[in-house]
Amino acid sequence: MLFYSTRRSWFFWLWVALMVACAAPPTPVPVATPIPIPTVGVTVLPLNTPAPSATLTATPIPIHTAPPTATATPAAINPLTGLAVAEANVLNRRPLAIKVAHFPRSVREHQVGLSLADNVWEHYAEGGVIRFTGIFLSQSPEKVGNVRSARLIDAQLGEAYRAMLVASGSSTGTMNRLREHAELFKRVIAEATGYGGCPVLCREESASVTTNKLFTSPAALWQLADDLKLNGPQDLSGFEFDPTPPAGGTPITTVHIDFQLNNTISEYRYDPATGLYARWVDTNALPELAPHVDTLTDQQLTTANIVVVYVTHVTSNIREAEGGARYFSYDVLLTGEGQAKLFRDGQMVELTWEREDEYAGLPRFRDANGNVIQFKPGNLWFDVVTPNSPTRVEGETFFVRFKGPDPFPLTATATP
Repeated sequence: MLFYSTRRSWFFWLWVALMVACAAPPTPVPVATPIPIPTVGVTVLPLNTPAPSATLTATPIPIHTAPPTATATPAAINPLTGLAVAEANVLNRRPLAIKVAHFPRSVREHQVGLSLADNVWEHYAEGGVIRFTGIFLSQSPEKVGNVRSARLIDAQLGEAYRAMLVASGSSTGTMNRLREHAELFKRVIAEATGYGGCPVLCREESASVTTNKLFTSPAALWQLADDLKLNGPQDLSGFEFDPTPPAGGTPITTVHIDFQLNNTISEYRYDPATGLYARWVDTNALPELAPHVDTLTDQQLTTANIVVVYVTHVTSNIREAEGGARYFSYDVLLTGEGQAKLFRDGQMVELTWEREDEYAGLPRFRDANGNVIQFKPGNLWFDVVTPNSPTRVEGETFFVRFKGPDPFPLTATATP
């Protein structure tokens, strides 16, 4: 019994020791210290964490691609010359029709600015005198003159160009005719309409001393048009341009216009090197002619186009004073249709012109086939003569002599 009990006790204690041994915690295994990872410029993320959306800052490799095609800006074309203008906004103003004197010959010493006109109309006034109406749009010379009085033709030209009409004044009869054109009369800028004084109309000498020293400033005129709310772009459609000469022309290199026999002469001579016609005028030693010079530039006047326009003239009952004498003025009927001749690139082309009425825009010039003629890009000089003015061609010279209409048997309106 004792042996059995002792053996049971030994097994009991052995079982207890084994249980204790199994229940003891295991000896911890040393864990290696992690090696630090540099974090300069890099964000270390836990595993399975989505990457942020930030972009890399590495310098990209340049890729050579063709530059985008530039969108061409259409050139702003002057409708009176067919030439592109450097600043398109100059076409957003109203044209100026400025009256410039050409008689007596001494006035030419003070004649300034015509070389910068887009168009010039040369017409017979009276008593052997011619005058110019210079049309300015794209260029603004420092001054223009000598400014003299308007004539009846200026009612037509003022309407045709929708222009500011600038003159020293006019006779009572001519001023009354201008008043009949109510909208145009608002644009008549003259001493007689209350616009004397610089910078609009500047007399460098008193009118009691000379009538040859009145000048105007285009810049001041356009500012005045702004102030009067009369400025702005106008419908100047009617002229077309092409650098290629029309086919079928007659070779003509000299255009000779005799406004008064052996006294008042305008002549154009073609220069193939420039493609332009240089102007020559009468002298005190006729038949000798002299270059017609713009004293603003000291350069001879030239033009790309000459248009001789045959227009019916009617002797009016309005008298104009010139050189101490009085002469009936002419009504120039630039309405309906008539004949014309274009000179460009050393050749002459036969034309017809048409204009609906005295309030219409620019006259249209057509060739023998009825197509609108294309002028040479550049300035234009229009010389107005009567339909019965004798015309001839000798070699490569064109001659025309102004012949006025028969006198009008009405009592003249006195000039104040």
